[in-house]
Amino acid sequence: MRIHLNNMYRPITAAPFRKNSAYTEIEPCGLLRPYIRCFWGTPAPIDAGTPLHDCGLVVPDTCMDIIFHINYTENCADGIFCALDDRSCLLPEGGISPVKTSVFGIRFYAWTASLFTETPLNGSKNGRFPVDAFFPELKKQLVPMLFETESLTEKVHAAEGILLKNIHTGLSDPDLMNGIYHMIASNGTSKMKDLTSCTGVSERKLERLFDRYTGISPKTMCGLIRYQLLWQDILFDGRFDPSDAVEKYGYFDQAHMLNDFKRRHMMSPREAVSMANEFACEQVTCK
Repeated sequence: MRIHLNNMYRPITAAPFRKNSAYTEIEPCGLLRPYIRCFWGTPAPIDAGTPLHDCGLVVPDTCMDIIFHINYTENCADGIFCALDDRSCLLPEGGISPVKTSVFGIRFYAWTASLFTETPLNGSKNGRFPVDAFFPELKKQLVPMLFETESLTEKVHAAEGILLKNIHTGLSDPDLMNGIYHMIASNGTSKMKDLTSCTGVSERKLERLFDRYTGISPKTMCGLIRYQLLWQDILFDGRFDPSDAVEKYGYFDQAHMLNDFKRRHMMSPREAVSMANEFACEQVTCK
């Protein structure tokens, strides 16, 4: 039986409750859910002179993004591909939009972006690239659509058709998928010997596979999955117990766990929850 990993693992950002005039997420259609975490962007074009409100913190969400900034004033679109990050970064404040603009993003799972690329992802970790460096055909088909549609919902519907025509499911590697499955099932505590045992391939081959299809090493992927699952427990589990989490995620002690979380998230768990919940309160206030 084939297991879709999206049913086991749904990574989140630093502000998963965020939904405003600058950022909204939309779930993909059923056929794309195993491959696309979400579509995201501005719900409608933002007029020149409008304030832009951004989260400010980007954390390692084990996803890769294609992001288009559409400039309606000058009739052009710039696109970047954000590969997997193993670090957090702070974005500059949005300020005031100088032109009529919108943003459209496609967020891939760590193990699925390679099914749409035309170039291996070797060495892409923490990289920002022109979209056509990895997705030339996809960009060629997506850019005209960006100007033919206006709302985010319309863009998503059109993009789904394009993505379904451009997915190469035959490129999926079973050894890679088995390795990632084991990482998720073990809460990110897998050791290399565990991965070689469950996949039946050598450590060297696993390193090559992960670099080619994700741009990062198995060890880095494991650490990011552990951080992501911990962050979800911290945010969503009302009974979160640090002592239980230490055991669940294989940390030496609470200090080790907190230091690892801060290294990934740039703030303490308490601060991270507070920031995430600010966006939940923003939605309530706006209604």
